[in-house]
Amino acid sequence: MKTVVVTGAAKGIGLGITRQLVEQGDRVVAVDLDAEALDDLRAVVGDQVVALVGDIANMKTHEAARDAAVAAGGLHGWVNNAGIDWVGAAHEVTAEHVQRGLEILQIGPMLGGAVAVRHMRRHGGGSIVNISSIQGVASFPRYYVYGAAKAALLMATRSIAIDYAHEGIRCNVILPGCIETPMTYSTLPKNLQREDALEIEGRLAPMGRVGQPHEIATMVAFLLSDDASYVNGAQIAIDGGATARCFAYPTLDL
Repeated sequence: MKTVVVTGAAKGIGLGITRQLVEQGDRVVAVDLDAEALDDLRAVVGDQVVALVGDIANMKTHEAARDAAVAAGGLHGWVNNAGIDWVGAAHEVTAEHVQRGLEILQIGPMLGGAVAVRHMRRHGGGSIVNISSIQGVASFPRYYVYGAAKAALLMATRSIAIDYAHEGIRCNVILPGCIETPMTYSTLPKNLQREDALEIEGRLAPMGRVGQPHEIATMVAFLLSDDASYVNGAQIAIDGGATARCFAYPTLDL
């Protein structure tokens, strides 16, 4: 049984990851800013989850998560998943907007990675998974801060991968496309039914649909496992093929 820290664990992709890990018998230290959502999570998945309310922009949150994992049996894996939808073009943003966006989307995961590495170096290694976005490699309109932060996670991942591989620490990054989550719901046009809006969002991918949290969770579970023992520094897009093409041109009848 492994013990894994998952940030942003109470909703969306993080919830899918937590459920996947618990179902396969792992313990999860579930970190989230939403205490009520963490209570709901615990009610569903039970005692294999240790709930921790905290802001990932604060180093103390990550240190508390590490300590909770050690108390639960040891720290074996770490998933930097927590994030926010952060919209604004360069001419629109304020200093506060830039700072807070980077705190959550870039600095928080980097702090988590640093805390995880420091522990794993002393305890036989481990696996770190960062959740970035296809916006880390392809720009979307009015996502000035979000895209920059998600791109930074790609290099942070590679840095850990090359610096600590010889000490048994692996670090990989996942780039989700459009996934059906509460955060995605909040971005949909208010004048459309949810199903219609998701159908439009799904056109970004050649597969013609949005993804589901469990489709990210399955890959995260693999990367945390010993089955992925030679996977290190990898950048894995889970996007229905969205980044394989230059724009959402119509499907051809071949």
